[in-house]
Amino acid sequence: MEHKNSDNSSAPATREVSSADHIGIPHEIVRTTKDLDILFRTYHDSHDMCYRHWHGDVEILYITGGCLHFTINNHRDTLRAGDLILVNSRFVHSTDGSPGNDSILLQIPADLMRRYLPDFDSSYYDFNTHLQEMHHQTHLAQVKATLEKMALLEELKPDGYLLRFHSLLFEFLYLVHHYFRIPLREAPAARSREELESISPVLDYTNTHYAEAISTADAAALTHLQTEYFCRKFRRLMGQTYLSYLNDVRMTHVYEDLIHTDGHLNVILERHGFTNYKLFRRLFREKFGCTPMELRKRGIEDKDSVFLKQEIYAGSSDPEAPDHDQK
Repeated sequence: MEHKNSDNSSAPATREVSSADHIGIPHEIVRTTKDLDILFRTYHDSHDMCYRHWHGDVEILYITGGCLHFTINNHRDTLRAGDLILVNSRFVHSTDGSPGNDSILLQIPADLMRRYLPDFDSSYYDFNTHLQEMHHQTHLAQVKATLEKMALLEELKPDGYLLRFHSLLFEFLYLVHHYFRIPLREAPAARSREELESISPVLDYTNTHYAEAISTADAAALTHLQTEYFCRKFRRLMGQTYLSYLNDVRMTHVYEDLIHTDGHLNVILERHGFTNYKLFRRLFREKFGCTPMELRKRGIEDKDSVFLKQEIYAGSSDPEAPDHDQK
């Protein structure tokens, strides 16, 4: 599915994210907001999925429509419209293919957090959206409203919008740090960067060579560890076996081709390293609850609805007053 990204030729800069910065995700070019080096994107009916990975950024995901299956530190949950989640630095997480969703994604590099929050490395943040206490819900509503204003600014880009966008970003950071920071002693433990980086050669190699035959012994050799010890370490850090991770990487690419292309299934499977069709069908049904062709049909139907949803934004000129009459 098409997703809508921030795109202003005069405003955003680009930042290359290598495997060292974004362990477990293929090398990518990220569009960032000028001078602040953040990633801000608005997705409409995205069918993208992402296998388990970690990074140093603080990541915020706000679901504004549909739903998304999200896993963080082996805890899987279904996020629905109105749900908000924050992923702290160095927490392993992933998204599964879903029926489609509208969402706002914000990633803030650790260096930016440290620049303005000196105690960032001793901080843990949790929106705890299930807490119904009135003041807590009020602050959550403020966070959501700020993200919505940022998204509308990125959509409309009025003259001088970066001034307002930057002020909203700092307002957002203040809200998160002031109202949603909890003591480390009450927080789940993050994996150490050193431990996670010790398996980065395996993740990097897998991202590049996933379509080839790779055994656990091959993967262990990249870390100079005995196979049995490597398997235990990988599962402890990533929350799944190496072969399961490898199949997830392959499945992600198969999923993307099913949604975004009209290629024949056999060709797609061969391209992305699935040689056992029975295994593929079992894994696919376990993950998505349907057949590949059913998923493709659903993706085509949702793609047609994207253009209708985008018309909602047409004609708007005042990002601070979204309820005005539209032409």
